[in-house]
Amino acid sequence: MKKILFPTDFSTASQNAFIYAMKLAKDIDAKVDVVNIYSLPFADSGSMVPEYVDSMLEEKKKNVEFKLAEFTTGSHNGNLGDAKAQYGIFVYQDITDLAKLEDYDLIVMGTKGERNLFEKIMGSVTTHTMMNAPCPVLAVPEKARYTPIKSIAYATDFAPKDEPVINELVKISESIGAKVHFVHVETEPAIGDMKETIEIDKYPFETTDFALLNRKTVMEGLDTYIENKKIDLLAMFMPRRRLWERVFHRSFTKQMTFHSRTPLLVFHE
Repeated sequence: MKKILFPTDFSTASQNAFIYAMKLAKDIDAKVDVVNIYSLPFADSGSMVPEYVDSMLEEKKKNVEFKLAEFTTGSHNGNLGDAKAQYGIFVYQDITDLAKLEDYDLIVMGTKGERNLFEKIMGSVTTHTMMNAPCPVLAVPEKARYTPIKSIAYATDFAPKDEPVINELVKISESIGAKVHFVHVETEPAIGDMKETIEIDKYPFETTDFALLNRKTVMEGLDTYIENKKIDLLAMFMPRRRLWERVFHRSFTKQMTFHSRTPLLVFHE
């Protein structure tokens, strides 16, 4: 992962995630390109003559470029790439299109709590990006602090399509010297009262371990595992499912992103 795209809205959550991204890039010798997707409010642009709209867009672009320069000040450690001000309407779609067009290896974004009813219904830009990105997306919670990544937990539900993702994750872990832990949270009581984890050595690779937890919710189980194992990064696979399944997974992903201090790395098939 040598080419990282970092979209920003200049928020506090984004500033924290940028610090995380730059420190990660230094550890893995990667470049971070920073982008802000800007636009004009529809209410303003709809009532303007085209010439004035062009002038407003040019002024907006200059303002965003100035903010990008301020945002990245002090981050010139050799791992900062380009700073891009890009016009767009649907932010998450413009981010995913840019990631695909310029062949990025990873997208890193900041996350924060839901702010209003519209966001609760439609989801955040980060969540939508996770659902559609052509590469893995790393969501960094607002309260997360960077430490060298030594332990990665992969939340598995034993899906057959896990294998390519696991292979990619293991390559990533080897490149940064981290250990991968596999964890499955079972919410059905039928398997028994398992208050402790069961660990199986060498599953599915010699350098990993596997744990099975029984908890009321998946989030509760993962939070317990992350705390007990001192996990630095949680990874999960998000298959391209039917719409109703995607809505469920989006809801779950939002909960993980907004309520955890641990960064979440999401893979697609």
